[in-house]
Amino acid sequence: MTIKLGSLAADLVKEREGDWIEPKEWPGLNPEKPHEQIPLPGLAFLTRSTNYPPYAAAYQQELEKLRQAFPSGTIPAEAQAKAEGKLAMEHLLLGWRGLDIPYSPEIVGSVLMAEEHRVVRNMVRWCAGLVGKRKVEFEETASGN
Repeated sequence: MTIKLGSLAADLVKEREGDWIEPKEWPGLNPEKPHEQIPLPGLAFLTRSTNYPPYAAAYQQELEKLRQAFPSGTIPAEAQAKAEGKLAMEHLLLGWRGLDIPYSPEIVGSVLMAEEHRVVRNMVRWCAGLVGKRKVEFEETASGN
C-alpha cells in the first residue's frame, strides 16, 4: 500500500478563503466530568487556516512584541487573550453558526479578546488548524510473487 502524494497537499484555496469546520464535541465543558467530550450539535466556525500567510506573519510579530513586553517569559493571561483574540479576529474567524448570538464583527472582537472566552478562542484556533487539510489516501499496490 502506498500513499497518494496529492492527498498530502494542502487545499490552499480553503486555507486563504476559509472553510466551515464543526467541532463536533469538546472536552472540559462539564466541570463534574472534565475529561468527558460534550457534543456540540450545530456549532461551526468559518475560519481561515493558521497557515494563512498574513496570520502567520502577524503571529510572529505579536509573539516578538509579547517577548519584549514580558522579558521574564511569563505572559499574563489577559495580555495573551487579547493578543490571540485580536489575531483570530483580524485573520482567522470569518463567521460562526450554532451560537445564541449571531456573528458580527463588532461582537467577535469583544468575545475573542476576552480572557473568559478562552474556550471559544481555543475552538476557533483548533478549527483554523484543520482548514485546508485533506484526509490521507492510499493506493493499493499489486504484490508480486
